[in-house]
Amino acid sequence: MKKFLSLALALVMVLALAACGGDNTDDGGNDDGTFKFERKIEIVCPWGAGGGADTTVRQFATQLEKELGQTVVVNNVAGAGGVSGVQYAVQQPADGYTWLLCTPSPMLAQITGATEFDVYGSIKPVCNLVWDCNIFVTGKDAPYNNYKELMEYVEANPGSVQCGVMSLTGLDGACVVAAFGDKIEAVGYSEGSQLNSDVIGNHVGLACVGPAEVISMIQSGDMKAIMACTEERMTIDEYKDVECAGELGVDCYYGPYRGIYCKNDMPQAAIDAFAAAAEKAVASEEFQEWAKTQGLDQRTGWMDPATYQAQWDADHEELTGLFG
Repeated sequence: MKKFLSLALALVMVLALAACGGDNTDDGGNDDGTFKFERKIEIVCPWGAGGGADTTVRQFATQLEKELGQTVVVNNVAGAGGVSGVQYAVQQPADGYTWLLCTPSPMLAQITGATEFDVYGSIKPVCNLVWDCNIFVTGKDAPYNNYKELMEYVEANPGSVQCGVMSLTGLDGACVVAAFGDKIEAVGYSEGSQLNSDVIGNHVGLACVGPAEVISMIQSGDMKAIMACTEERMTIDEYKDVECAGELGVDCYYGPYRGIYCKNDMPQAAIDAFAAAAEKAVASEEFQEWAKTQGLDQRTGWMDPATYQAQWDADHEELTGLFG
């Protein structure tokens, strides 16, 4: 009799739990198929603190917290041109609480053979936040002031000019190849401050950088801009008189779009909920004002999941054709 009562009590408890729907607090799933964030959210940044990717994701995280009502932390996992951070992110559970800030650079590292890790096949685009551009700059004492003078100098002095980049396998390195072919060699740097110092001191004749990263040195006159890697001239006061690749007919428009990615098996409900909150965060007055101060208003930044996926796929095909 006691054994029968024990079995009956266990059955009642199982039925009661089933009626309650179990415990959904961990996965945030609701009965209607939507997703609610119920604890701290992590965004992995594959580059170190202080760079363009890091400052973008931290500004975004501040606004995203307001939309989700949950703490959003940034975890910098740098190394291997961004690939280490991608690998770390895909090793985390696909539960809606770990996301990845990324650019096409790790994918380009895969295409060029710098890594065997399948970046393209391991992550899924969720939404794009901003779309930056690159610009070529030189020191104030360089014997050239624009693209035409630079190329004339290079023709007269073969091998005399190198271009510093932060990633030989990244989009800045791709810009150098697209703009100059084998006439100017790209050289890699691990620290932006060292690259800037070498440009100002004329230890390296050129640098491919983001406009916001060197604007203070442009303003001080320590650097001068040679060409913007954009379709049209930039509207920022410091760069509005700088020639752009579009008007010069130079096909080097590669610029790092910075967006959010996730593992391929992330629940669609979590992706939809994150993208909806992210759109409001990016559209906020605070984020838009910050983007403007960084020169990130030169291109349309926001892309929804479908648009972003199409851009990601198109770039994979184009970059594979050029550098694969």
